[in-house]
Amino acid sequence: LPQVSGSGNFTYNIKLPTQLIPNFFDGRPEELIPVQFGTALATSAGIQLDQLIYDHSFWLGVKATQKLGQFNRLLEAKTQEAVAYNVVKIYFQAQILGKQRGIIQANLDQVSGLLRATELQFENGFAKKLDVDQLRVNRSTLETQLQNLNLQYEQTLRALKYAMAMPLDAEVVLTDTLQGDGLPPAVPEEALAPGYQNKLDVAILTQQEELLKLQYQRTRAEYIPSARFFAGYTLQGQANNFGDLGDGKQWFDFAMMGINIRIPIFDGMRKNYRMQQDNLAIMQNDKDRQMALNGLEFQYNNALLQLQTNYNTLRSQNENLRMAEEVYTVTQKRFREGLASITEVLSAETSMREVQTNYLAALLQYKWASLDLEYANGKLLQLFNQ
Repeated sequence: LPQVSGSGNFTYNIKLPTQLIPNFFDGRPEELIPVQFGTALATSAGIQLDQLIYDHSFWLGVKATQKLGQFNRLLEAKTQEAVAYNVVKIYFQAQILGKQRGIIQANLDQVSGLLRATELQFENGFAKKLDVDQLRVNRSTLETQLQNLNLQYEQTLRALKYAMAMPLDAEVVLTDTLQGDGLPPAVPEEALAPGYQNKLDVAILTQQEELLKLQYQRTRAEYIPSARFFAGYTLQGQANNFGDLGDGKQWFDFAMMGINIRIPIFDGMRKNYRMQQDNLAIMQNDKDRQMALNGLEFQYNNALLQLQTNYNTLRSQNENLRMAEEVYTVTQKRFREGLASITEVLSAETSMREVQTNYLAALLQYKWASLDLEYANGKLLQLFNQ
């Protein structure tokens, strides 16, 4: 758009400047005489218009500004991806802790029921006091473990709220906690396909390369002449006192318009060296992009291997959990029938609880590995936008 500016000026000449001119008045031009021009008071007001006609570097700068907007939107999306990754990772941890609390509570209920039955048997002379004491110790251990899990769960919820920029005193409840046991569904083949070339990191470096190329072109465009149109109007008053200045008879105006053409000739090789620096920046960005692709491929392969490893571990822990629960159920039944001691029951319960903990730890690692694979393939935000 045209650039318009106004100006105003007032000058009081305490002493007029002196000029030497040829003495044409007395017919002796070879003689220089001193004279003074001007008035004691001078004031002016004007308006100036300036309009760009052609400047190739300017239009390249406008194009670069549009590209910069796209670049900033990519940075915004990368920030969203990082936030989503942290939130989901903490959310999985909260889910596992919620599931673990439920398991410990169920174990505590079973031990409490067994303790009440054993206390009745002890009162009737069919159980030993040692059995009752062992069950009480086991119940106390489970109660302490449950209290610690409740504290850890609350701590994880606080970390989740912090990651989501929520007030820490706000209430948040997980509505889709884990249900049931068993293996999660097999990972689909399309999720295992490499897609790290679509990562925002690559898109950012690609966009940055376009910006650097535009900068190189803009520097080179400074060799091209530019043209600007200008126009101005000025009102000027001159007098030796304010009275003469105020009567309006010694005010004069003038106007002008024209075109200014700037032709670069030699700048001491400044633009040449800047173009070399811009070219080096492009080469460096290209190397960074290659290194980023190598790093993303490495990250993808690691995430894929980790997912497969964690799935194998989870499958093994799931089988161990099934057998431990089966052993505990059979041992409880044999204890009620008087065929097993309380020590065998508590040993089976302890083993089952340990296997349950191992299973949930393996499940958390598997979920984190699945998240890492989606993150490595750049598909994390796509999942939220579906």
